[in-house]
Formats: sequence, C-alpha cells, structure tokens
Amino acid sequence: MSHLAHADAADTFFPESVVLLSDDGAAIGVANKATVHDEHTPLHLAFSCHVFNPAGQVLVTRRALSKETWPGVWTNSFCGHPGPGETFASAIARRANHELGLELTAALTVLPDFRYRARDASGIVENEICPVFHAVSGLAVRPNPHEVAEYAWLEPDALKAAVTAAPFAFSPWLVWQLQQWPGTVQNNRL
Repeated sequence: MSHLAHADAADTFFPESVVLLSDDGAAIGVANKATVHDEHTPLHLAFSCHVFNPAGQVLVTRRALSKETWPGVWTNSFCGHPGPGETFASAIARRANHELGLELTAALTVLPDFRYRARDASGIVENEICPVFHAVSGLAVRPNPHEVAEYAWLEPDALKAAVTAAPFAFSPWLVWQLQQWPGTVQNNRL
C-alpha cells in the first residue's frame, strides 16, 4: 500500500475535526470537518501554505473535481485545518504529505491574521481564520488524486499576472492572499 493510500484510509477511520472559533478568534468547540461545511459554515480555524522550490517558483494546484468546495479551481499549494490541540507546524506537515507527498522545510508565517468568508457556486461557504504560510521543498510532487487534479510550478510574477487577468479561475482565498502579500518576490517568497 502506498503512503498516500494509507493516508486516505486513515482519514476514513479517523475523521478530521476542525476547531470552531468565536468572532474574536477564541476556540469555542470542535466539529467534524465532513459535516461543518455547508451554506451556514461556522467560523473555524484553517491555514493556507504556499510552497516554493529552490529556484523560487511557487507551486499552484488545481483542486480535484471530486472536491466538495471549489472543485477544479486553481489555488495555492495546499490548505488544511489544524485539529484540536494540533500545532500549525504539525498540521502543515500532515497536509503537505497527504495532498502532495511532500516534506517541507520549516513553514514561516506570512499573513498571520488572514481571514475570509466566501461562497462557492454550489452555495457552500468557507468561513475561516486562516493564517498563511510559506515553505520550501526541493522534492518531486506526488499529488493525491482525491485532492489535486493537476499542478504547476510558476514564477511568482506569472502567478500574480494570471490571477489579475482571470481571478474567476482561482480560489477566492488565493486572490485575496496575493493582494495582501507583503513586499515583492525575494528569497523564494511572493
């Protein structure tokens, strides 16, 4: 059994939980991830990670067509939800491996206070306090087909130009993250 197949089986036996938050960001409860996303999604904790290779290109992924929210949409490298008591570092490592088969260098916080609410075409809402991280990996991507339909390594300026030209082709959180990203391309950062 491949490592990714094992990760899929583990998710079946141990459902992923999300941390529910009050409007000021305090943890107020826990919910099953599979049941929390609907037309009235409560505010919960998440993260986004942008992975760069040593050449300074950023990894973008196209969400699998089987995804419940924003299927087939291009987005940042990967996202996820830290479980109750789980650190961001642990959650990022877990999701990088599960979605992309990657190990990363230490993830650095870029947008610690990023927060958004968005509704996809099906009516499902994302409602997250979602710190944004930057990480580097020199390994080959091994995408999990349940998560990622395809991927591309892009020059950061090319990604910004594509998002500016056709924001509808990208996840709303990626569009908003790039608008808020501090500074310019430098040291494997947007």
